Amino acid sequence: MIRYFAMLTRLPQVAPQVFHDHWRHPHATYGSLIPGIRTYVQAHQIHTDLLDADQATHEAISVIEFDSVAEARGLVSERQYYDRILPDEPLFLDKSKIENFATEEEVLVARPRPQDGASYGDAQWYHLDRSVTIQLLQFVRLDGNPGWAGNDDADLGRRIGALRHVRNHPSREFHGDNPTFLGARQLWWPTRTAFEDGVAADPEAFTELVGRGGHALTVLVQSERFVR
Repeated sequence: MIRYFAMLTRLPQVAPQVFHDHWRHPHATYGSLIPGIRTYVQAHQIHTDLLDADQATHEAISVIEFDSVAEARGLVSERQYYDRILPDEPLFLDKSKIENFATEEEVLVARPRPQDGASYGDAQWYHLDRSVTIQLLQFVRLDGNPGWAGNDDADLGRRIGALRHVRNHPSREFHGDNPTFLGARQLWWPTRTAFEDGVAADPEAFTELVGRGGHALTVLVQSERFVR
């Protein structure tokens, strides 16, 4: 399985609301019909005072799952992509600033469990059953910290209330010896309030976990699932 991230930038002449809504429809409607896409999530950037100004580098991030590298590479040759997606992109995206990252996933915490202290409500939560979740996404730049993945990452994520925690490593089959990032981290919360309450409960854990990336793009997003 390949988890593919595409980091997108709004054209300056397109208003933010128009940008996000056009991406939802018709763009996502076109994209959800492309064969070979296993899951398709749109991550819409949310400003938070907990992160620096770089959080707005990309206002949108596509998160797509493919069965294989061949499927990921074949996206651009699909008729639906060529006929619908490609001509739609210049209407709202600055294509010169798109960044891509193909990864293999390492799941640290799949979902909350009662035996780990999860509440009844949290134990019923599952990201694939939710059309909207809140995520913290971090992409470690090539000049970031090579030791960004720590042994106690899972514990730090739990301390700030994250219900799911995944690390993403570069796909050598896709990128060869020239990955676009050292790695990526994904954390999930059911709501924005849950994120803010979790961080407020243990700000030291948040600072430690986010700081491990060194030079990195870190962004809070509202993730909207179009294809399960």
